[in-house]
Amino acid sequence: MNRVIDSWYIHNRKNSRFKTRYHSPVPFAVMDMPELPEVEIKRRYLEKTSLGKSIKNVQAIDGRILDSVSPVSLGRSLKGRKLLKARRRGKYILLTTSDNNTLLMHFGMSGDAVFTGKGEPRPKWTRVIFHFENGSALNYTSMRLLGKIAFYKTANESEIPDISKLGPEPLETSMGFDKFNEMITGHSTTIHQILMRQELVAGIGNLYSDEITYQAGVLPYRKTGNLLEVEIRSLFDKMKWVLKTAVKLDADLEDKADLFLIPNRKKDGTCPRGHGKLSKRTIGGRTSYYCTTCQQ
Repeated sequence: MNRVIDSWYIHNRKNSRFKTRYHSPVPFAVMDMPELPEVEIKRRYLEKTSLGKSIKNVQAIDGRILDSVSPVSLGRSLKGRKLLKARRRGKYILLTTSDNNTLLMHFGMSGDAVFTGKGEPRPKWTRVIFHFENGSALNYTSMRLLGKIAFYKTANESEIPDISKLGPEPLETSMGFDKFNEMITGHSTTIHQILMRQELVAGIGNLYSDEITYQAGVLPYRKTGNLLEVEIRSLFDKMKWVLKTAVKLDADLEDKADLFLIPNRKKDGTCPRGHGKLSKRTIGGRTSYYCTTCQQ
């Protein structure tokens, strides 16, 4: 492996929440769906390791991970092509090929994509291997088969079913306060659920919805119709801050338990600001953690 790539890869295997959660013997109960920060870190990883290499062949060890494409068709479509661009939309990664088609990856709760150099063993739970001409490979792993790989003969996001239905990216300028405010006030449900609706805003899941509401000082079960404009403004600002900061930290918040809620989302977890044990309740079928002192 290239020395620069190898150094980056080792650092992120050690430090990224994505890597820590999915390459360690962590019980299923604490595995969470990778959200915008984790998937963005993975996109950058693929950008550094896997672009510009000619694909020799595709080995589908377990075809159950493929969606709307057969192992034979995927292999034929990618043989001799290169992955030229890695994009992220919400929790999806889109890899544009040299003939302007799209390889889509979604990681589910236990998936990953791992680059291996020539002669290196494939990772455990590998389902599909993209072999490059130079002997290296990109391995899609999934312990529980909850993610997927798909292939579309287009690079137009509006023609890709999983992507066309997604809302705007929360960190892009297109998601300004006015649009966010309209999104909140235009629906009648809890703020926790609104933040997780992918057709309204893409990439936020259960963990980061909890983090955003905690940082904004708003209880996650508050109804959107009862929120004050100042509270909506705080949610908007903290959404931007939380996601940007998480990406900057390589999606590894574990050693920031005095600042972030996420490392404390567990049995007997406590408020990062020292206000005692966190409360939890089920909201829309998902378990949410919060502090009744810091959040109103």
